[in-house]
Amino acid sequence: MMGSPASRRAFLFAGSDTFGKLITEESVLNRLNWLAAIVALVFLVPVAATAESGAPQKIARGVWFMTGDSGKGYSNTAVIEMRDYLIVVDANYPGRAKELLQITKQLSPKPVRYVFDTHAHGDHSYGNSVWTAAGATTMAFKGVTEEMNRWEPTRWRNALPKRPDLQATGETDVQRPQMSISGDKLVLNDGTREVDFLFLGWGHTPGDGYVWLPADAVLVTGDAAVNGPRNKLLDANLANWPIALDKAIALAPQHVLPGHGEAGGVEILKGQKQFLVDLYAEVKAQASAGKKPAEMTIELPKPDQWWFPDSRPELRLQDIETMYLEITSHAPAGSIPHEWK
Repeated sequence: MMGSPASRRAFLFAGSDTFGKLITEESVLNRLNWLAAIVALVFLVPVAATAESGAPQKIARGVWFMTGDSGKGYSNTAVIEMRDYLIVVDANYPGRAKELLQITKQLSPKPVRYVFDTHAHGDHSYGNSVWTAAGATTMAFKGVTEEMNRWEPTRWRNALPKRPDLQATGETDVQRPQMSISGDKLVLNDGTREVDFLFLGWGHTPGDGYVWLPADAVLVTGDAAVNGPRNKLLDANLANWPIALDKAIALAPQHVLPGHGEAGGVEILKGQKQFLVDLYAEVKAQASAGKKPAEMTIELPKPDQWWFPDSRPELRLQDIETMYLEITSHAPAGSIPHEWK
């Protein structure tokens, strides 16, 4: 699978081999100034090994995808070129938004006119004011604004002590999207490209928005589909989420650009869906047997394990607890009062 730990390790090993080759070719290095050689090594090795936010990947004509620095909590970003302007998918955190303002200028001289928040979570929307200050219009489905009105500014305030980029804004709340989309679909078509903004139902959050480029078969999903153990289920409708993903799968995308993790194909949607279906079934079976989340031993099929955070037991337990809450409450987990963590 694209973006797997094995592929990342292979890249780092290649960097290590290069380093070893450079420092063992003494016949060459002895002829150079040693200080210059050391400086060269400093620039050659750590850049490849420590870079977190990915460089822009060209997915199709005028469509770019960038992974976000997970260490800083950033989400992924898609940039779509229209005839006279650019569309950015997901505002991100303010720190990343400032970086993206500069990156988009390198991709195209056209201005960013629209920034689409796929959902209300901070890593996808807290940079809204950075974009509007630069002249863009932020937009989202109305469920995004409704979620912000429900949970903010509490979540902003809770994040503030941990995020210097939020502190630097001087703001006390997330800026709401300037354009709220009603219904299930909005189409932008300027004669050069059609962009469909789709609401396929309550999955990851009540306001989940997808961006579909029919001519290029590119689907941008936000966190409705992630590539790897990067789910947050707390605001979800876990019974309906797979149904929404079925609608996304029916579009037959060739390129799927997730909210976190590497880009890929329709296998990301199918894998995300199957993980949710299998986890739901397993938790329901054990709940029916009288077990509480802490007592459950969840064994999922091997493909599901790509989405299940084995390396972080607290997140694994949170997934199980959230499933249990929805199943035993007979209501979407996200509709029940809960704390974001």
